Amino acid sequence: FDFRIWDNKYKEYIFTNRTISKYYKDALTVCSLAGRIRKEKYSGNLVFDDLGCDCEECEIELFTGLYDKNRRKIYENDIISYATLQGKTLFYFITTNKNINTFQIFVISDLENFKLCNEIEIDRFLYSDFSKIEDMKNIEVIGNIHNKAELLEVKELK
Repeated sequence: FDFRIWDNKYKEYIFTNRTISKYYKDALTVCSLAGRIRKEKYSGNLVFDDLGCDCEECEIELFTGLYDKNRRKIYENDIISYATLQGKTLFYFITTNKNINTFQIFVISDLENFKLCNEIEIDRFLYSDFSKIEDMKNIEVIGNIHNKAELLEVKELK
């Protein structure tokens, strides 16, 4: 089980040894608290350090279990490119379908405006279909939903 945490308040990923602790905000609201577990130097006790990130401020993004051509992990909310054998580059967005508890991949028809091709069934497919693509060496993580502006600048330079 691997994940990363996006801090919506500071607009950055929290890159520490991280863990999630669930708590109840009220009788109906379950929240997650981001933090890290560390071993105290002298006592050897395990201590949970709160990173001060509550359920409204943090977004937990799960690892898909897949790697791109650079052996970089592919997470939920990543934007990936796929170079076809015909030389065309396609862009995809990784998200979670909460109804069936699986990752779902959408084709991005317009990267600049982040328009997803979800009007017809063929433009989206499930993680299980995506993981069967034989030519994973042509897939590359190029960014994520949080850094779309930087991603577009890189695309314009190419």
